[in-house]
Amino acid sequence: MRRGTGRALLLMAALGAVGCGDDDGSDPIDSGVVDASGGDAGPPSDGGQTDPRVMACREAIAAREAQVAAMLPWSIEDATEMVRTGGDQAREADYAGRYRDDLATHPGCVARAAYGNNVEFLVTDNQAEVAAGAPASIDGYACAAKEYAQPAEDTTKPIVILVHGNSSSVTTFEEYANDGVAGDTITNVAGFEIVVDTETREQLATRLVGAGYRVIAFDARTDLVNTLADYDMTSATGNAFRNIDHGWAVPMLQSLVRAVLTENPTRRVSLIGHSLGVSVIRDALRRLYLEHRAGEAGAVNPFARIQDVILLSGSNHGVSAGQTLCDSFDHMRGTVGCEMGDRGTFVPTYFTRPLNGPNDLFAAPCADGSYAYGERNQCEDNVVEYTTVTMEDIPSGELQDEFVSEASSQLDLEPCVDNVLITLSDYDTSGYFFTGAPGFFANHFGSARSDAGIDLILEKLAD
Repeated sequence: MRRGTGRALLLMAALGAVGCGDDDGSDPIDSGVVDASGGDAGPPSDGGQTDPRVMACREAIAAREAQVAAMLPWSIEDATEMVRTGGDQAREADYAGRYRDDLATHPGCVARAAYGNNVEFLVTDNQAEVAAGAPASIDGYACAAKEYAQPAEDTTKPIVILVHGNSSSVTTFEEYANDGVAGDTITNVAGFEIVVDTETREQLATRLVGAGYRVIAFDARTDLVNTLADYDMTSATGNAFRNIDHGWAVPMLQSLVRAVLTENPTRRVSLIGHSLGVSVIRDALRRLYLEHRAGEAGAVNPFARIQDVILLSGSNHGVSAGQTLCDSFDHMRGTVGCEMGDRGTFVPTYFTRPLNGPNDLFAAPCADGSYAYGERNQCEDNVVEYTTVTMEDIPSGELQDEFVSEASSQLDLEPCVDNVLITLSDYDTSGYFFTGAPGFFANHFGSARSDAGIDLILEKLAD
C-alpha cells in the first residue's frame, strides 16, 4: 500500500460528497430474548437493569449530562434550514437541502420494476450473479426497495434493513465482478494499491440471507436526480454523480421503517447503513420518534423495536471537503456538504445538532433502554445496540478512508456505542462502484464490502 497523493485529493474534492471511531474492545449489549413460539419477544423485562454494560451506559449519560448542563435543554426538532412549505419538489431550486416529505410528489419515490445486477447508474459492467430478490411489497410504502429471496427465514432474528450511501443503490451490498480487471493491481483514489479479486466474494446481502435473516435494501433512487426540472448535467455547477442530500433520502427511509414496523408488530428490526446512509438512518429514527411523541396517526416509536443500529463509514462529525462543497454549490451536491460539515474542522451543523445533541449526548437513543434525546423512560425498556465501523487512520494523518476519519465517523458516547476499527488492509478488493475506474473508493467501501467488515456486521447482529 502507499499513501494518498495530491492527485487523489484533487479527484476526491472534484467528486464531492459521494461518500457521505476508536475501538474500546467492549462487547455489545444483549438486548433481547426469544419466546417459546419462535418469535422475537423483544427486550428483557428489566430493561437492562442487571446488565453491567447498560448500567455503565447510564452512568456515562449522567456524567455527560452534568458536563453539558448549561447547554440544556436542546432542541431535537427539524432544523429550520431544512423545512420548506410549498414550492415544487421536482426542482432543486425549491427543495435542495429541504425535506421532501410529500412522497406522492417526491421525484425519487418511484419503485423499480425489477432488480438486476446493474441497477446502479455508475455500475454498468457487473458480471457477477447477485443475490436474488424483487421489489419489496410492503403495505404503506410506495417508494423503492429490494427484498431478497429468503427460502429459510429465522423469525427469531430481526428484520434487517440495509441503507446505501450517496450515488449508490442496493448494489452496495451485493456481489460485483468484472473479468476485465480480475487479478489486476490497481491504485484507488486514496492512493492504495490493491489486487482485484479473481473470484467473486459473497457480499453482505447474500451472507445475511444465508444466516436466515429477512433482508430489505432501501433504494433512494439516486439515478432519478436527473429527472429534476432544473437539473443540468452539463453545467459547470452540475451534479454529474447525482449526489443526494438528507432531504431527499430521509422521508423515504422514514416511510420504509414505519411500514416494516407496522406490518410486523411482533418483530424487531436492525438497521445497517453505509456512508450517507448512516446519517439518513439516524435522522429517520429521530423524525419517527418525533412523530410518536407528537401522537401522530400511524406513528410508531422506533426505539421500542430497533435491535441494532450498525453505522459503516458514516459522517457523524463531518466529511472530507464538506465545507468546500457547501461554499461552492447551492444544489444537492453542496447542501449535503452543509448538512454534514467538514471533517477537518468540524463544528456542529444545523443538521447534526439535533442528532448528536450537546457533545454527542443524544448520539445513541435508547442505548440504555431508557434515555432518548434528553428524556428518560422513552424506550419501553428496549436496549438498542449501536456500533460504528470505520477504517483506521494513517498515523501521519494523510487520506485513508476517502471521506471520513476515525474521529468524524465515531460517536463519542462510549460505552453506549461500540466504536470499532477495521485495518488499512480491509478495503474492498472486488473492484466495485465506478465503471471505468475499478476500486475507485475501495477504502470507503471496506467497512461494508471487505470480508473483515462483513464478518464484523454478522457478529454484531448475532450477539
